[in-house]
Amino acid sequence: MIGVSSRAEEAEADASPQDIARRVADGDTGAFEALFRLLSERVFRYVRGMTGEESTAHDITQDTFVRLWSARTRLADVENIEAYVFQTARRLVYNRTRDERVRRENEALLRPDDLDAQPAAPDDEVDSGLLRDLLDGWIDDLPERQREALTLRRVEGMSHDTIADVMGISKNTVNTHIMRAMDTLRDRLHEHRPDLMHRS
Repeated sequence: MIGVSSRAEEAEADASPQDIARRVADGDTGAFEALFRLLSERVFRYVRGMTGEESTAHDITQDTFVRLWSARTRLADVENIEAYVFQTARRLVYNRTRDERVRRENEALLRPDDLDAQPAAPDDEVDSGLLRDLLDGWIDDLPERQREALTLRRVEGMSHDTIADVMGISKNTVNTHIMRAMDTLRDRLHEHRPDLMHRS
C-alpha cells in the first residue's frame, strides 16, 4: 500500500473530508496522506467484501488512491468526497471482475470440462465459526447489487443517501436491495438452522 508519512499526523484533526479534498486538489501531499488515513481501511473492507480476496482488495485500494492523486485537480468540485472515493474503488472492482470473467471464459475454451469434480459434503456439526463461514458464503451468493448495498450499509455503516451516491441509484432502491438481501439471508438461515429463528 501507499506509504503514509508523519506529515499526515500534522493535518488538522477537525478538518472535514471536504476541506481535506480541497487541499488535495491544490497538491497538498500532507492532505492526501490524511485522506488516505481517513478512508483507506474502509475502502479496503468494502473491496474485500466485494471480491472476497485480501490481496485483490489491497491492490484495488492502492490503485484507488493512486488514481485520486493523478486526478486530484478534479477534487475541488467534488461535493461528497467519501462517495467519490468509493465510486472510484467500485469502478476498479467492476473492471477487475470483468477482466477476470473474460480470462476464465477464455481458459474454459482451452480445457475439457472437469467431470471428476464432486460437490463438497455437508457437515452436520455446525459451530459458530462454520455458521459464520456459511453466512459469508450466502452473502457472496447474493445478487451483486444486493451484496454491494448490504456491504456498504453493514460493514461501512454508510447512510442510504451516501450508498445511493456510490451506487448511482435512488435511496428507495438502496432500501429495496438491503431488505431483499436480509430476507434472503434470513431464509437461508431458517433453512439451515430453524432452531435459531423464531418466526410467528
